[in-house]
Amino acid sequence: MPRDKSLTLEKIIPCAKKEFLDKGFERASLRTIAADAGMSAAGLYRHFESKEAMFDALVAPLVDTYFRNYEESMQRNYALLDTEEIKKFWVISEEEGLQYVNFIYDHFEEFKLLLTRSDGTKYQNFVHQVSEMEVKEMTRLMDELRNRGFSVKDISQDELHMLISGYVTSIFEVVIHDYPREKAITHVKTLMSFLYPGWIKAFGMEGIV
Repeated sequence: MPRDKSLTLEKIIPCAKKEFLDKGFERASLRTIAADAGMSAAGLYRHFESKEAMFDALVAPLVDTYFRNYEESMQRNYALLDTEEIKKFWVISEEEGLQYVNFIYDHFEEFKLLLTRSDGTKYQNFVHQVSEMEVKEMTRLMDELRNRGFSVKDISQDELHMLISGYVTSIFEVVIHDYPREKAITHVKTLMSFLYPGWIKAFGMEGIV
């Protein structure tokens, strides 16, 4: 993380973002970043201890927000299990889907760094980390439904990981392929209309929701 929040740091951040977007983490040059920011390469180390710290400063706030938002969403959805609205757990409403796409596009460059420019950093497996998180939560959901007396089909962890990885990867395709925002919204709507019936059938829950 940055050592301070000086005006000089404010010059470095956009230059670093441009260099990482242009070349990726591994090929990015600290000398180029320094020159673009109007300072020496040695001067960068007064603000960042390493290239890794510089990349981290660009994406860590987004990653933290992403996982926090996911946890808050899951807590809201689990509350539905205590109501008659269990079906809503499985259906991402149009409004929620729009919010998700807009969140991605409001932070598009940071997502671009995470998904396509992070090789060589601790973020290079971000999609896998998201998938693993969702596998864990889906497993927890299935157990909770069974504890409440619902008949839910068993799916192996390997099968669940395959299904969820496909879903997560499909969502992030909008960033990888630089879709415009409106096209991304259509993409996500189509994806959810396709996946929702499949999830219900895979878990044998046709008679529940």
